[in-house]
Amino acid sequence: RELNLKREDIWIQTKFSGVGAHDPNHIPYDVNAPLEDRVRQSLEKSIANLQTDYIDSWVMHGPEDSWEDHWKVWRTMESAVDEGKVHQLGISNFYKLEDLQRVYEHARIKPRVLQNSFHGKSGHDVGIRAFCKEHDIEYQSFFTLSSNLEAFRHLDAVELAHAKGLTPEELFFAFCMAIGISPLVGTTNGVYMEDDMHLMNRIRSGEQMFADTKELAIIGNALGSAGWMTVDEF
Repeated sequence: RELNLKREDIWIQTKFSGVGAHDPNHIPYDVNAPLEDRVRQSLEKSIANLQTDYIDSWVMHGPEDSWEDHWKVWRTMESAVDEGKVHQLGISNFYKLEDLQRVYEHARIKPRVLQNSFHGKSGHDVGIRAFCKEHDIEYQSFFTLSSNLEAFRHLDAVELAHAKGLTPEELFFAFCMAIGISPLVGTTNGVYMEDDMHLMNRIRSGEQMFADTKELAIIGNALGSAGWMTVDEF
């Protein structure tokens, strides 16, 4: 209200998380309720806490203990879309391509978001991200910087960042966006927020942050993933 913004000017994404992902003292549902009821209660709590009438994107925090429970959660989330309380659905922490394919194939309302940690231990999700591109699923990354310190601190990457008037962190975010990744940022540091806005303003102005694929490859090759193929990425 202070910024005179309308609800449609703000994009809100939140999650349904299982019991194990919560602080035991702050679980937003009755842990003894049936799983479907926990999902509904979680959504209502989110809507109330965020002071809104609907959620733009609702993400399933991670795989359930069984596929039976997964579909209980997902079908309940789908019903929230039918009711207009949620506009799109997503999943998180799915690191096996076959699991992502199974979810996509059997979901009535297809996931529009996959939120994963972008790191070398999973080969930077090369195959998963290719599937996302093919099926119009937005790949969102978390722990984007902390999992890739060597890549954006590489001497060649630092030199390129300085030449473009960017911090190495800004350059890495620009790299992620250039290959189709939406990096999530959870910082509360005002300086880092200003850096992020500086980068986004330059991108939104139409500036191309990388002159060619050779510049992109400086960071891509520094990632060190065995399955990484710079040519395929670009």
